[in-house]
Order: sequence, then structure tokens, then C-alpha cells
Amino acid sequence: MTLDLMTGRRLRLGMTVLAALFGCAHGDRPTHIARDGWLRAQPLFLYSAADTTRPPRAVIFFFGNDVGFWQPHRDLAGSLARSQFAVAGFDMRALLHSLPSRLPARDSAFAQTIRPLIARARHELGGDSVPLIIAGHSLGAEVAIWTAAYAKPAGTAAVLAMSPGSRSHLRVSLSDMMNGPEPTGPESFVVATAIADVPHDERIAIIRGTRDGYITADSALLAAGCDRIQRFPVPFAGHSLKRLATAGFETKRALDWLLERPGPTPDR
Repeated sequence: MTLDLMTGRRLRLGMTVLAALFGCAHGDRPTHIARDGWLRAQPLFLYSAADTTRPPRAVIFFFGNDVGFWQPHRDLAGSLARSQFAVAGFDMRALLHSLPSRLPARDSAFAQTIRPLIARARHELGGDSVPLIIAGHSLGAEVAIWTAAYAKPAGTAAVLAMSPGSRSHLRVSLSDMMNGPEPTGPESFVVATAIADVPHDERIAIIRGTRDGYITADSALLAAGCDRIQRFPVPFAGHSLKRLATAGFETKRALDWLLERPGPTPDR
């Protein structure tokens, strides 16, 4: 897959994006080089759990946003690895760009591609016997929810959705690139409907900045998830959550809740 599809859905990042992508050499870099040659050819960023003498707490398969698996995501992945999570970060832009244009071929092609990718990444990170958490940010959060609901990767225990909206699609459109309205076309899906279709034994956590304009989606998302979904608010943060040092605490708190039964009851 190539990585030449540059987009900017929802994120008014300007020069902040350029600094994050090209000027942050100090950030966390992938710690694991895949032994699987097929995986090495994929746009994956692999992070082993810090203590390789014992299994990771979980494998987190993380869909990046429209900018890709950008530097704040890598910083978060490094932090989670130090907390004994294994992380596979996925830049999904090339995959979305390669999909058929029409339904149901688009959905089917995505599911058939993503299932083996997740399974092989999980195996590569030594996580065949530990829980799998499907995660993502912005568009990636919506794709993570769709993946859990309809692709149903083996071993999935939970979904971690950072800054999801109310509608989405398995593509990147011109409207996305221009930070336009959410998609409404026949290829789009309602995120709340996908949440309702996530298997009922899987918990869902939403990480949301209190200044995120898409916070208005949460009433429908929380209602769709009933008692198996919780929201973890990040004070003063916006949609991009680009300062993930502040989001990291709530993210780890959400992961604890996803993996523990019963767990603490955060704000809804």
C-alpha cells in the first residue's frame, strides 16, 4: 500500500500539523520491527509492551485519523506501551483510498482486508491470548466502531473511540478534506447505529474533549450503547486531542474500565 493520500478531515491544525508530523523527532517511535514480511509492507506502527517477559495487558489496534497515524498518536502509543499495552497503529488512508466505490463491495472489501491485518498484528505483538481493543481517533474512532460492529475481528473485547462524530463513511472525501459537514450519502453510516450493532459483550469507551464541537453527538452515542458504554471527558481539550499528554490519563482510565468487570462509573 502507498501512503500518498493526504487529508485533513475535521482538524483545523494548520502549522500545528506540520510541526507534529515533521518537527517532533523527540516523540515516541515504534519499538517493534515485524518479523512477518507482509506486515512490514503495511502502514503499521508497532509498539511492544514494555516488559517483554510477560504478556501485554491487551493489544490495541489503533486507527489513525485523516492525517494518518500522526505524532500525537505515536506519543500516546509509546505511553501505553510503557503501561504494558501492545499497540498497532494503522495509517488507514491508503486502504480507504483503494476500496471499491460502491456498496456493498466497499464494506466487504474493507472487512476482508482488516480482519487478517488485525489478526497478524495481534500475533506479531504476542497478543493471541490477551484481549483485543479496537481503537481510533476522529474518523479512525468511527472506523473502529464500524470494524467492531461489522468486521468483528476475532478476540475483540472492547472499543476505545476518541472524538467520534455522529455520521461517517469508509472513505475520505473532498468534504472531509475541506473540513465540511459530516457525510450523508448512501455510503455513509450512522455511528450510533454501529454502536448498537457492536456485540453486546464488548464495552465501548468514548474519550471526548470538553471543547470538541462534536460533543453534541454523545447523547445519541451513549443512548445506543446503553449500560456498556461510558464517556471519559478531557477538560479544556478540543477535537484533535493533539496534546495527548492531558488525554493520556483519561485514556488509561478508560482502558482500565474496558478491561475490568465491574469497573468505575465515570461521567456520562
